[in-house]
Amino acid sequence: MQTKSDYKEFQIELLDRGIEYLIHFTPTINLLSIFEQERILSRALLEKFDINQTDIYDYIEFTDNIRYDDKRYINLSIQHPNDFLFNKFRQRTAGDLYITWCVLKIDSKYIYQKDTLFSVTNAANSYNKINVGVTGDLSKFKKLFAPSITIVNSYGSRLLNRKSLKSNYPTDVQAEVLVKHEILLEDIFQVCFNDYLDMAAAKAALNKFDTSKFVVDKNIFSNSRV
Repeated sequence: MQTKSDYKEFQIELLDRGIEYLIHFTPTINLLSIFEQERILSRALLEKFDINQTDIYDYIEFTDNIRYDDKRYINLSIQHPNDFLFNKFRQRTAGDLYITWCVLKIDSKYIYQKDTLFSVTNAANSYNKINVGVTGDLSKFKKLFAPSITIVNSYGSRLLNRKSLKSNYPTDVQAEVLVKHEILLEDIFQVCFNDYLDMAAAKAALNKFDTSKFVVDKNIFSNSRV
């Protein structure tokens, strides 16, 4: 893995904040592809190699643009899922028997991978892209944890304050870490499920693979960053 030139400063920042892992949620049906390819691939690579995966954005509509328009990047959160999106996805697929969800905990080293980018809120937010920027420098990463952040979107603006939020959580739950191209399977610490039934079904579907990292973690599915 190629690292940023100041990766040691990133490492100190991660250690000081107690950041242990990154988060990526996906329909459980996509695990087969991830395990077969031994990596999470960006949309650009999935399309290039003609790999079939369920793209939940294809049939769930949102008023605002919520997906970063550079297909080379994989969207991740820090320590906890983006509840705003995760809840909407789960609510709108609740009646679909084929869609269940899992949350992947991923090695935080991807934060200081050379081409990784940071966004203080949803990376697709137009105001943020133009006025704040989506960049890969240490100062931008630190801005994810600013005491207060003003979020501007089509509905207006709102001020977010950290208050008693733990140091390893970004100020905005929608803050993103954008990893370029791929994430190796070996760098996924855990594959988390909301209950034992979902985990058992996933284990059965992937019985030819090592599923020892599969766990039930109800906290990661909760709306509370604690």
